[in-house]
Amino acid sequence: MSFALKPDRCLRKNIHRIARKQLDNALVELTGEKDPRDEAVHEARKCLKKLRAVLRLVRPAIRAKSFRAENVCFRDAARPLTEVRDAKILIETLDGLVEHFRAQIAGRAFADVRKALQDHLRGVRKQVLDEQNAFATVGEVVRQAARRVNRWTDVPNRWPALGAGLEDTYRRAGTAYRKAATDPTVPALHEWRKQVKYLRYQLELLRPIWPERLEELATEADHLGDLLGDDHDLAVLRQLLTDEPDRFGAAGDRELLLALIDRRRAELEEESLRLGERFFQERPRAFVRRLKGYWKAWRAPTAAPMQTASATVSTR
Repeated sequence: MSFALKPDRCLRKNIHRIARKQLDNALVELTGEKDPRDEAVHEARKCLKKLRAVLRLVRPAIRAKSFRAENVCFRDAARPLTEVRDAKILIETLDGLVEHFRAQIAGRAFADVRKALQDHLRGVRKQVLDEQNAFATVGEVVRQAARRVNRWTDVPNRWPALGAGLEDTYRRAGTAYRKAATDPTVPALHEWRKQVKYLRYQLELLRPIWPERLEELATEADHLGDLLGDDHDLAVLRQLLTDEPDRFGAAGDRELLLALIDRRRAELEEESLRLGERFFQERPRAFVRRLKGYWKAWRAPTAAPMQTASATVSTR
């Protein structure tokens, strides 16, 4: 796995290799000739998200100035690609909603709404990818970032270089969960989703230190992020239908869609909060202490493969 630690590399070389690979992958997507280009947008954005997760993981071990500069760089680079992604995902969100409530809507396909969303996607593609030439612009940002990668990946070869950043990410995700549970607004749920995504990628990167347990945790975080992502996409679709009603067909179809969106969001939020309560029940320090035990066993050249560590690990 390219986005994971390797036991035969020191931490500095691991982080450098992982960051470099994501930059290279993003550049391949941005300079390729995929058609439609939506897949390249998706993959390049994912690389930039992974890079921001890596930055957060090693944040305490690098200079604050380096973190801020690279984080802003990757965030701003992704923004034009996000416009295309959002326009594309609205169509998939509508299709998923119709499929989910297929039995209740008696074959209604909301063709006018779907056509309007397709027109919207074409317009965004033309503006961002053709007129603004976003692939070339973002590609140049990535090339420049590749020339700086050595500076912020030079981290010490010891657990605190990872553990402090992981603890901070887990704490931020847990805090965002509790805020969303108290007041589940669209911004609060979206912030929770972002923090869960960072945590998911960090767990994926750390997976080799105990594959079975870290795979389980990463999968749970991934599922939670997907639920929150679906909820956010529905919220964006709802806002668009509300703000520009004349673009989306008959009033009856819009009103039915709004009702279905509200119902589906309630389902997604209920499941997300239930999973969040279980996932974030552990204190951040205790969570990271467990992973530190996995790390020590993984790095010990004579340690038995995880039997020793597993005896001290609590299950949830």
